Amino acid sequence: KILRICKNYKGDIRTIKTQPLFVKCNMLRADQVYYFKLLQWIYKHRIYSTPKASFGPYQLRDPKQRMPSIRTNYGRQTLSFQITKMLNRTDMTVDYSKTFYAFKKQCRSFLVGSGNCYSVV
Repeated sequence: KILRICKNYKGDIRTIKTQPLFVKCNMLRADQVYYFKLLQWIYKHRIYSTPKASFGPYQLRDPKQRMPSIRTNYGRQTLSFQITKMLNRTDMTVDYSKTFYAFKKQCRSFLVGSGNCYSVV
């Protein structure tokens, strides 16, 4: 609603899509803020190092980090599970060797540029 007011949109509110406005203003959607903060937490605590190096022919079969076993808690996962799930993603390449501010900029541009809704569940 605020983006429509700032961009001075005149017309039927139900027909405008807000995703282009978020990309144009370089803003994260509400569901992406959690993943942005989670990536910052991973970077600050240096959890991104991979414990095993697998050079086999099937890279997608071997995850970077082993997933912890969890119980069925619908809607709730432990932080260790969410971190491991985020680090094992194959569609997101983040350079952890950059400075913190460059890392934040890279994460923000990736999350804003992707129109997908990320679910760690």
